[in-house]
Amino acid sequence: MEQKFNTELITNFGPDTLLPDLTFAEMQSGWDCGGGTYKITKGEVEKFARLMGDPNTGAETVPVGMIYIYGLRICWDRKVFIDQAVRAGDTITFHNPAKIGDTITTRLSIADKKEVSKEKDGQVKVTKFLYVNMSAENQDGAKIVDIVMSFMLPKTMK
Repeated sequence: MEQKFNTELITNFGPDTLLPDLTFAEMQSGWDCGGGTYKITKGEVEKFARLMGDPNTGAETVPVGMIYIYGLRICWDRKVFIDQAVRAGDTITFHNPAKIGDTITTRLSIADKKEVSKEKDGQVKVTKFLYVNMSAENQDGAKIVDIVMSFMLPKTMK
């Protein structure tokens, strides 16, 4: 179990209603999906570096992949990953490095949605896409990273 992150370093916050509880029509830009915080410790950075073969053990900054991994954990906890949805890509903007001792707050919200219609052989097929913002900042309010995650929603999504 050495590979498991120390979940005591992670907290979650947000509305009781989770993203999968919404219909596509209810998914509106700006809707708060919640988020979470996590404390970056020397031990967790060293464990991450060892597991990933990353030479960066946090002497000056934290490996960027570690920020992404904790953010994904918060996404799982807040149920941002809808069952049967397909990840269609991410847009990632890094702002400032994180450091050991930082407390990172990650906030999740709906960025946008769209429906794409395609006609083939007289049949119209509609594909639904959802875009979710994942923004992380440290305890001083300095932006660490902004990510827009793209999802192709399942055909069963109402």
